[in-house]
Amino acid sequence: MIMKYRRVLLAVFLVLAGFAVMTTGAAAVAPTTCTRAEDFGAVPNDGLDDRVELQAAIDAAQAGSGCLELGPGMFHATRKPTAGVASIPSLRISRPLVLRGAGQGVTTLGMLGSSVNLADWWLLNVAGTADVTVTGLTLDGSQRTNTGEQTHLLQLIGPTEHVVVDHVTFNLPVIGPSTGGDCIRLLGTATDWVRDTTIRDTVGVDCDRSFVGLQRGVEGLVVERSESVRVGDQAVDFEPTGGEAFNCQPVIKNVLMRALTLRRAAGQGGLTVTIHGSGCAVARNVTLTDSVVEDGTVSILDAADVTLSRLHLRSQPGDEEAPVLARKRVVNLRILDSVIDRVAESGTGASIRVGNQSGAYPTDVLVSGVRVEQATPGALVATVGLKRLVVVNTQLVYTGPPVANPAVVVCGDATQPAEQPVLIDTTIQGALGGAVTMCGQFTGPPVLIRVTGP
Repeated sequence: MIMKYRRVLLAVFLVLAGFAVMTTGAAAVAPTTCTRAEDFGAVPNDGLDDRVELQAAIDAAQAGSGCLELGPGMFHATRKPTAGVASIPSLRISRPLVLRGAGQGVTTLGMLGSSVNLADWWLLNVAGTADVTVTGLTLDGSQRTNTGEQTHLLQLIGPTEHVVVDHVTFNLPVIGPSTGGDCIRLLGTATDWVRDTTIRDTVGVDCDRSFVGLQRGVEGLVVERSESVRVGDQAVDFEPTGGEAFNCQPVIKNVLMRALTLRRAAGQGGLTVTIHGSGCAVARNVTLTDSVVEDGTVSILDAADVTLSRLHLRSQPGDEEAPVLARKRVVNLRILDSVIDRVAESGTGASIRVGNQSGAYPTDVLVSGVRVEQATPGALVATVGLKRLVVVNTQLVYTGPPVANPAVVVCGDATQPAEQPVLIDTTIQGALGGAVTMCGQFTGPPVLIRVTGP
């Protein structure tokens, strides 16, 4: 620590010395400068705590240059020792700032030590501000111990606007008895939203719970050109709580996810992407496109105006749930121009499954330009309590042993009878028992236009 304070004194001396040689003359445009964390005593690769020095550098940069640079090497931050909510984040950004490292894997900011008694811990917190960029570094939680379930590497707390997370790698593995949360977590409220956030060119190497977690009060999120390698829960997780505060208005809205490769790598089935609302406070206007989901399920629940397009969804052995699962208040779900693979080891079940739950019913689903390849026994598309299903220009390919069931099963009930499903320009292949079967209560037989198959 003595060496750190000597470096601070030397930095002050050099700054003061620079004023002594200034000359008069024609005014020149000052070069863009960036505050350096090392000038405030943060020393990389020494294995010591840099939290105080890093926060001092953040505060100075926010008040001055608006830019803070972390050089190559590993900087460490412990959890603040004081009690209360304010102690949870090690480092806090509360004003406009560009925080940049020398590159992913070149500059690392890491948790260090114990949080004591399984307490929650956030490495970097962005709250109550706009115009923040975090770029060119790795955030690491592999040296933490005794952490609680709300332990996150990067957390955004509303109100925030125009936050960019760019070229950042995240590593928050499970460690012994410690628990943790999300690599990135977004948390707003009904009055203080997390708005206009961009997460791009990022990698979730190992995330204890989720790679990107959306709690509530999130609007205008773009996640692009990113991947999860391993997660303990979901890769992208809409997990809204406190929906009652939104008075049946959207709890999460206007989300675009594109050019992603998402994996759980958990060795068993599960939900890889959850697009969920909270009861009548739905998630609205969500698009997942041009992406690969390598294992697990895309789950849609209490959500309106959801588009899944140009996707490749792959089930893995042990993935008993459908690759696409839609439940409860699902309005205007569009599955477009995608490939869905369901392998034989997944067990009996459909590739696309839609159903009512807890008294809430889905209304309309469009499947268009999709190729479903399924080796498991059972219908390829199965709905219960869905009002309206339309399938257009789709290939339903069953590759398993002969079965009696059809390619599509549509069931209604007294609360919501199923309307006549419509299949247009659709090809059905494989040893199936027919094209469509209706069950329960429904308004009429299916409408089949240019449908080929059994």
